[in-house]
Amino acid sequence: MKAIPLFEFVDLFAKQRVGVFGDVMLDKYVWGRTTRISQEAPVPVVQVKRCSSVPGGAANVARNVLSLGGNVDLFGVLGKDADGDELRGHLDKAGASVEGLVDVAGRLTTVKTRVLAGNQQVVRVDYEETSSVSFAVRRRMMAALERTLNSGKMGALILEDYAKGLFSKSFMQSIVDFAAEKGIMTTLDPHPNNAFNVKGLTLMTPNRSEAFALAGIKYTGGGGDPLKDKMLRKVASAIFRRWNPRYLLITLGADGMALFKQDGSPTEHIPTQARQVFDVSGAGDTVMATMVLGMLAGASPMDAARIANYAAGVVVGMVGTAAIEADVLKNEIRASLA
Repeated sequence: MKAIPLFEFVDLFAKQRVGVFGDVMLDKYVWGRTTRISQEAPVPVVQVKRCSSVPGGAANVARNVLSLGGNVDLFGVLGKDADGDELRGHLDKAGASVEGLVDVAGRLTTVKTRVLAGNQQVVRVDYEETSSVSFAVRRRMMAALERTLNSGKMGALILEDYAKGLFSKSFMQSIVDFAAEKGIMTTLDPHPNNAFNVKGLTLMTPNRSEAFALAGIKYTGGGGDPLKDKMLRKVASAIFRRWNPRYLLITLGADGMALFKQDGSPTEHIPTQARQVFDVSGAGDTVMATMVLGMLAGASPMDAARIANYAAGVVVGMVGTAAIEADVLKNEIRASLA
């Protein structure tokens, strides 16, 4: 049977509906230029030209699903504040279903503010609260998830853990178990501080440093062919023993990414498609959104990873947290085949 070209799967993204459950954020940007050093301290003085904001964290994953043509239901926690209103406004405008967003009085909306001089980030200022979300709030989110899953429209559920207090081990496991009961593929972008070792995941997508931390193995740098990287294979085997996901995709920065079998061996090395790198923030969000949409569209895990690799190669060439559009992704894949 003739293989389907990768770009044809992108046309099927519009038929997919994905749930994103995790730590939502607002990414703010202060854009300016600098020509001098402050007299008060050895730091640059940035003359501000404009300010902007976009969805970040789990909300950026949702934004990527939408920009790729898919449909999304978002579940997360916002503060009852101006930043929460601003983030909700971005999501409403983008077309996300936000029934699962819960406003919590007295809790800060997570905000990351980046100050840039030209294309160079000078400093990042974070406003966040990482205390555990209450049982009552988690119960409200689970009720919203149950209503959405019972509709039968959701094809996959992405969990995005940034260690901001939303997830506990038992809460994450209950979400995975509930999705499994409904026959829903569940994926996780894990945080190394939360080695919950939950079972029943279809896919995990840590980067190299996160993977080493999750495996409890001292970090060693990579470089070159990951198929010959014995430490990386050891890390993959440890993650499979502890978490037992069906698939494990480890992103490797300039070395691309590798999809692993449950015996810890990589199925294939996927070299990076990036031609230039301005900003890696949000690249993992793009990988997760694209790979899940690819698998829902019928691509094999390896083909879905290849499609996600093309998407990541585009967004790292953009400044700031970015989302890729379906037509841009299709053109990028076609161009590589020319």
